[in-house]
Amino acid sequence: MVNLSRKENHDSHHTLPPENVESAVIVKDLIDTTNGTSSSFKIIAITLGVMSVLGIIALIIKWINHGDDSTRWGYIAALVSFLLSITGGAPMVAMGPVMAKANWVRPLTRLAAIFSFAGISTIIVLIPLLFLLPPLIVDGTRRRSIWFEAPNYSPHIWGIIGMVLLLITGIALFYSAALPDFAAMRENSTGWRQKLGKKLSRGWVGTDSQWRTLRMRIGMFGTFYFFVMVMVNFLYTTDFAQGVVPGWRDAIFTLYHTVSSWQGGVAALVIALWIVRKKMNLEKYIHLDAFWSLGRLLFALTLLWIYLFYSSFIVFWYGRSENDKATLDLLVKGPMIWAFFAGATFIWLVPWWILIWNRVRKSINGMAIGASVIIFGLLLDRIRLFVAAWSVPQEHIHQKWLKQIPDTIYPDVYDIVIAIGSISLSILIIMLMTKIIPVLSIWQIQEFNLLSKPIKYIRGNATLIAKPD
Repeated sequence: MVNLSRKENHDSHHTLPPENVESAVIVKDLIDTTNGTSSSFKIIAITLGVMSVLGIIALIIKWINHGDDSTRWGYIAALVSFLLSITGGAPMVAMGPVMAKANWVRPLTRLAAIFSFAGISTIIVLIPLLFLLPPLIVDGTRRRSIWFEAPNYSPHIWGIIGMVLLLITGIALFYSAALPDFAAMRENSTGWRQKLGKKLSRGWVGTDSQWRTLRMRIGMFGTFYFFVMVMVNFLYTTDFAQGVVPGWRDAIFTLYHTVSSWQGGVAALVIALWIVRKKMNLEKYIHLDAFWSLGRLLFALTLLWIYLFYSSFIVFWYGRSENDKATLDLLVKGPMIWAFFAGATFIWLVPWWILIWNRVRKSINGMAIGASVIIFGLLLDRIRLFVAAWSVPQEHIHQKWLKQIPDTIYPDVYDIVIAIGSISLSILIIMLMTKIIPVLSIWQIQEFNLLSKPIKYIRGNATLIAKPD
């Protein structure tokens, strides 16, 4: 089966797949990206490593000095949410479009899956919050939560289990699709990379049975990853946000957090793809078509953000109960009003105005700028939600609604160092993974090359795409 993809009237030479690129050339080009490290790569990696260590040290010092005051940990809770959104949302691109048989996604599935490894940073920062999260029974009374008649340790144990399970599932999704590339490393690399490829390829030779099993595993782990990610977002938002604020009841909040996580994950992937394309000289494998398709997806998620926010906001606005008014005072009109307006501007208004133009969505640099704005807006939005939630003293947890709105809390030096260090650790992990395995999937690039052919269509250009199944 063959069908025609979109037509282009300008800049079409950037959108077309390479013609007649031999398989051996693809293997060599991509495996060469793992060999050797430039001086700039070493400098960046060392700098990120130093900042990561400083961030961990700052986390320990903050725990020693403020381990008994939960109101000082709001920015750390927001940081965990931000990291979860980025490292958990990006791998969704490695399974959603793939299961829909989208051809444009083949060059970027590997990079999307690598983001899963950065979940290690999220788990590290989460650990102190588990000890600060109040138990289910406070002062002999069970507090409001989703854990009806559950053991006292339920929020804490299930929170960390969910994060670890998301990390494991993401790595399983990565490994399921990486077997052919490990076999390619076994045959074409040298030194420790060749030994690693031989060990991890598990005798892969590319039989029909092995290919069927590989596709089945990608579908299985991709579906499982989707469910685990939704579960983790549900656990974190309810236990570490709504559960610590008396009277905050919002049935849409988990969906809002999950969808905005996808938005942040796609935006982070756009930026990473832009860097890889520019710094690794992979322009002939990463085309404008990938950025354009991600741009449409990102634009849709940006519109979905404002829809979900309004769907949640309107319930509180028209409800006008004491619970509703207190929730709005805390999250929107009160101490976090600056974060609300700034976050809404950068996560919705500015990206909407940027991505609405076809010229921007067809521009690689324009997409990188729009994605960077969204990442910044996502961080502000997470600060609005979790700093406000954790600013409520735990002695107020049994109130029917929040009767006293806390003052605005600003980050201290420890918060800033921890944020820089944890984000640096996430970036460092992703960078190191690109030196272990090719950042683009070799077999999917080869498949992309075999299934796509540039053709003339009427007065413009088009891409002829074969559908093998």
